[in-house]
Amino acid sequence: MSSILEKIKFYSAHIIFILICINDSIFINTWIAPGPIINIKYILVFYFSFFDKGRFSITFLFLVGLIFDSLQGMPFGMTSICFILLSILAAYLKQRRTQINFQNEFIAFAISLFVTQVVSVIILNYFSPVPFEYLLLAINFIVSLVFYPVIRTLLKVFYHY
Repeated sequence: MSSILEKIKFYSAHIIFILICINDSIFINTWIAPGPIINIKYILVFYFSFFDKGRFSITFLFLVGLIFDSLQGMPFGMTSICFILLSILAAYLKQRRTQINFQNEFIAFAISLFVTQVVSVIILNYFSPVPFEYLLLAINFIVSLVFYPVIRTLLKVFYHY
């Protein structure tokens, strides 16, 4: 019985991640908005890469990124590159830290999110004819940083890391 519950708990993160990516695509395509204000998918990738390295595999992140790009109409592979980069940065920054506390984790998230956002802007500038709104990127970055502690706390309560 506990084995089944552990599997459900393990795969629930995958299901939630896929549903959030699909929901972001529907939100963007339905409301013709430039994007959701909170980057929940980036927070999930960072969190599970930082605390549970084996949760989201590179293959899983690559496939979900391709699906997200095809639903959203983004340059094909951009989100996959961003997810994989964020996962690698989170794992690297966790390995470099000798003492893990919230402050170090938050700084690691800010650095990883910033690098990922810069890479996505570079890809969008080179491969997308649509002009990019830098103010929305800044708002997205700041709001994601503000909501990271809330989402992290909820994930810690559910997944006990």
